[in-house]
Amino acid sequence: MTRLRHMTSLQRTQQRMAVLFILPALAVYGLFVLYPLLMSLWGSFFAWKGLRMQEFAGLANFTRLFIFPSGARLYGALWHNVAWFFGIMLLQNGLGLLFAWLLFLRDRGAAFFQSVFFFPAVLSPVIVGALWRLLLAPGGIAEWALNGLGLHQGSLTVLGNSHTALAMLIAVDAWNWMGLPVLIYTAGLRQISGQIFEAAKLDGAGNARMLFSIALPLLMPALGTLTTLSFINTFNQFDIVYVMQGVQGNPSYSTDTLVTYFYRLAFGAEGAVGITDIGLALALGTMLFLVLSIGTLLMLRFFDKRTVQL
Repeated sequence: MTRLRHMTSLQRTQQRMAVLFILPALAVYGLFVLYPLLMSLWGSFFAWKGLRMQEFAGLANFTRLFIFPSGARLYGALWHNVAWFFGIMLLQNGLGLLFAWLLFLRDRGAAFFQSVFFFPAVLSPVIVGALWRLLLAPGGIAEWALNGLGLHQGSLTVLGNSHTALAMLIAVDAWNWMGLPVLIYTAGLRQISGQIFEAAKLDGAGNARMLFSIALPLLMPALGTLTTLSFINTFNQFDIVYVMQGVQGNPSYSTDTLVTYFYRLAFGAEGAVGITDIGLALALGTMLFLVLSIGTLLMLRFFDKRTVQL
């Protein structure tokens, strides 16, 4: 009985110590994450004059967000973010799976090629955007190479063309982070028992059949992680657009995203009430937070149900 009381007292002491250790982290999280988030939500219900909060406006900021002149910018930016997400899923995660599968089959030299694929990921998106802007500029190396190979004639204006600018930015972003899916898929493939692939080979399955019928279902946790991260990153896209096309999403807002639109509303010359429109910006930030939160939860639930247990 005495020993039981001693154990209970020891457990209570450990629990108190654990709470004491967690409190500083909770305080930092509350101060720098929860407080700004709640203040942003609260501020979206008020009218603003410059940086000063005025009278309560209810849902007026949210209503203005979806009507002219904000509506056109909002829907355009939202469409660009959606296109960016599917482009990344195809170019980055799709090709990443193919490269990881080839490295898994080859095995020899896989570590070297993994490093090669992952190298761009160590560069800041700002640096990557600046480099590719120089490469793709009229008179740049890309224009010289394409003209020399006979694949293009004249000045290269892919970043100045509203039909190709967004696709180029998506391709640059995919190049920047291609190493991440290669790394995660390769690690996932190595966790699968080799006996499964040997049995499939004995049954006559080829490499493509093994990839799509055996490896891919077993890689569902990796696929879910990459899809969720891609969803969050693409809907928070700002750096590459800002560096390569400016905060206006040039040309003619064809590369504008929700975050660059938020930046213009909060700090730039955009909005219906003057230089800045903080109320509209906070309403947009709240909407983006809800879209990301709900989308992330739905994706995690979707992939969790489809995870294959061996």
